[in-house]
Amino acid sequence: MSSATLPSQLNAPLAGRLPARWIISKREDITWFIGSSLVSYVALGLMAAGFPVPIIQFVWFFLIDGPHVVSTVTRTYCDRAERKKLGWFLWLPVPLLLVGPAMALAGQASLFFLLAVAWQQFHIVKQHFGFMMLYKGKNRDRDRKDFLLDRWLLLSSLLVPFALFTVRTQPRLTEIAALHWLLEMAMGAYAILTVLWLLRQIQKARAGMEMNLPKLGLLATVIPLQWIALLHASHYGAGGIIRAGIALGLFHSFQYHRLMWFHNRNRYTVPGAEERNGLAEWLARNLGVYLAVAIGLNFLLTFLPQVLFPVQTVQAAVWGVAFTHYMMDARIWHVRSDKELAAALHMA
Repeated sequence: MSSATLPSQLNAPLAGRLPARWIISKREDITWFIGSSLVSYVALGLMAAGFPVPIIQFVWFFLIDGPHVVSTVTRTYCDRAERKKLGWFLWLPVPLLLVGPAMALAGQASLFFLLAVAWQQFHIVKQHFGFMMLYKGKNRDRDRKDFLLDRWLLLSSLLVPFALFTVRTQPRLTEIAALHWLLEMAMGAYAILTVLWLLRQIQKARAGMEMNLPKLGLLATVIPLQWIALLHASHYGAGGIIRAGIALGLFHSFQYHRLMWFHNRNRYTVPGAEERNGLAEWLARNLGVYLAVAIGLNFLLTFLPQVLFPVQTVQAAVWGVAFTHYMMDARIWHVRSDKELAAALHMA
């Protein structure tokens, strides 16, 4: 093959040449990384129908969301090799547990909880972006134009509805005319971006180019859920964020649990893992053990303190556990720079 013919062949239609590549498998990905959003829609339906929110919140926090937060422990604090790499980062919980109480005692509890929820939403956005990038990497979706359109469509689809909810439900913000103007500008830009993205997909389909179905399935699931959950929550004022948090957190948590277990099984069940990784290897032997540890740690670190000390400062302190999870996640899921991680996720 001459170099003169290579560019034209690279730009030729790819339809039918490359089957869709999934992170685990088609069945597993559709079930956990895409289809688990159905649980979120069920939760939204139940809440809209008048089912007691505290019951749904208890199940979500105690059995699903809270355990997903502390499950990060299984591949950080419990991994001997990872502890050496993280070093001082392991001490993050100490200052993070103090931020909330300090702001609460200073009379800024409302601001703290608003910022905490904003960070939570940003964390969820980053996870969905991470999944999208895994699918782009798996399916050799490397076109620069598509990358920019995909990135900005996803980020704006997740952040614009949250900004809309925040401005609508926070009394101090609703009075600021400039914010409403900025939000209108953002909505206009978002509409233009959405149209451009859709036109690009039509162009690719007509040209017979590879469409990256796993990525499209993820986007088609994530974006509507974000809008529906936050629009539903906005009808209940600032307190409605718990309704959106439940719906969005359920999907986010199921995705995370499945990815974590996939990673742990691949990384810690190879020869020599017990000597190299320590306790992490034992936790990866059985799914029941993994879940029991995650639920148990969540009970001890977040649920029990709030039950024993139902005061605002303790509720604020408990957020430090979630903050640690957010910062740890930002540190430990870099596929490009971590060869072991790439191998564990079958990206190598």
